[in-house]
Amino acid sequence: MKKIIYFIIGVSLLTSCNDLLDELPDSQVPVNSPERIKRVLVNAYPGASAMMLDEYSSDNIADNGTIVTNFNYLTDEVAYWKTINEYGNYEGLEYVWAYNYSAISHANEALEAIAKLGNGSSLNPAKGEALLARAYGHFELVNTFCKAYNPTTSSTDLGIPYALTSETKLNPQYGRSTVAQVYQNIAADIEAGLPLIDDSYYQMPKYHFNKKAAYAFAARFYLYYQQWQKALDAANVVLTTNDVTTKSLLRNWEDFRDVNKAGSTNQGSRALYYTREDIVANLLLLPIQSQLPTAYYTQGSERRYTHNVFIAETQTIEAKNVWDPNGLSGKNNYGYEFYWFTPIKVDNGRNSTVFFDKFPIFSTGSSSRTVIVPFTTDETLLVRAEAEIHLGDYQAALKDLNLWTSKFIQQKTILGYSSRNEVTLDQVKEFYNAMAYSQNTQDGLTQKKHLNPSFTIVNDGVQEPLLHYLLQCRRILTLGEGLRWQDVKRYNIEVPRFQTDNVDRHLNELKATLPATDQRRAIQLPASSIKAGMQPNPR
Repeated sequence: MKKIIYFIIGVSLLTSCNDLLDELPDSQVPVNSPERIKRVLVNAYPGASAMMLDEYSSDNIADNGTIVTNFNYLTDEVAYWKTINEYGNYEGLEYVWAYNYSAISHANEALEAIAKLGNGSSLNPAKGEALLARAYGHFELVNTFCKAYNPTTSSTDLGIPYALTSETKLNPQYGRSTVAQVYQNIAADIEAGLPLIDDSYYQMPKYHFNKKAAYAFAARFYLYYQQWQKALDAANVVLTTNDVTTKSLLRNWEDFRDVNKAGSTNQGSRALYYTREDIVANLLLLPIQSQLPTAYYTQGSERRYTHNVFIAETQTIEAKNVWDPNGLSGKNNYGYEFYWFTPIKVDNGRNSTVFFDKFPIFSTGSSSRTVIVPFTTDETLLVRAEAEIHLGDYQAALKDLNLWTSKFIQQKTILGYSSRNEVTLDQVKEFYNAMAYSQNTQDGLTQKKHLNPSFTIVNDGVQEPLLHYLLQCRRILTLGEGLRWQDVKRYNIEVPRFQTDNVDRHLNELKATLPATDQRRAIQLPASSIKAGMQPNPR
């Protein structure tokens, strides 16, 4: 607990966004020594996350109906892709924008101090961390407030300002670059920073861009950048190319069935275990100010906008899957016994929600804090599998997918029915070829969505089914973390929003749709930034 608090202290929210920052970082303390550089870098990580904005924009969320009055305005606006106003939420636009640019400014301050001290080799680890942190802050911002990378259009698609210097004056004037330019700058920072990372530099490596975390970030970045081989190469640094070693690096999901390890089934217990520093699968831990476990993913009270039973049954953890072809997960007599990590489910009429307990609660006064895990070995493995699919190495991709399911899914027989935790390529093809594409009706929803990416999907009868399976694995693994929204953007997947009937809670009506090419996929900039003269996203 002390470790977590230590890394939260000193992260102050910069609430006014007439400029990117309304307070000069460390303005009263000159950064003129290696020790002070190290201290500045503690604040080079954002103290807020776009996780809620992303998750509630995606197809992981449904509307439990107007009968449920317990919701905040932010969730209503995000879930229906409306104009997003400011309500002082940690998950709001201003906070996400300001915290990330604050982190970037601290990274730049460290880089400037390193240069003034002569760029000596002893400062290389600090320089590497600063470059990775600067890249990460911009990566979070461009993926939130801009369109997905597209090699055809990104040279003209609006990006975000790429800050290469620390703030030395208030009210700086910035213009927007393009998405292509932002990605080029991120790539340059990553490539310059990776060779400099040295884990021995840190007292608590998991709270910094240690080597594995840095390469996991690089793998995800290159995946989004559509540079498949670079994504694969970076993932290999994290996981190695040895299957036995790779499997040993994945999360031991079976632990969540052990009360002596994961604690009780009450919300918060398994989240504490999930985010432990000594879990080898956790590559980076990021303490943030957040209400994720109290206002958004909670069993304590009903919420209007959630990942509810309807979505779970038709598309995610209770739906048919290659490892559960009959879709019995979550059903009576079966429970969630096919998953090692049991979700929390509340379904009592008005309150319908299903979620994995990943976000511990640390509260002080009126604010809430949690810890998130931006990078894990499990997600990096699925990044590698996706890169392998695009490179045409289907057997390697399937092997990686099986490595993951062999740890995530419990092979168990209930009432004569057995789950699988490893599958064949033929089983994947047969399963998805037999499944209809999702239709925006209550009975027509499936996990198989029309894919419309900016890259080509090979029409060989294999690549598309494998991609559907890969995306489903990613969707389930990262449920609640917002990464599904990035997959929706990358593959231009249409998003329907269903609302549960107030009287007959088994009926669900389509209330809105976000088409594949809709401009709202780039979340609008904070109103104060637009007011200050920054060009808004087109609508």
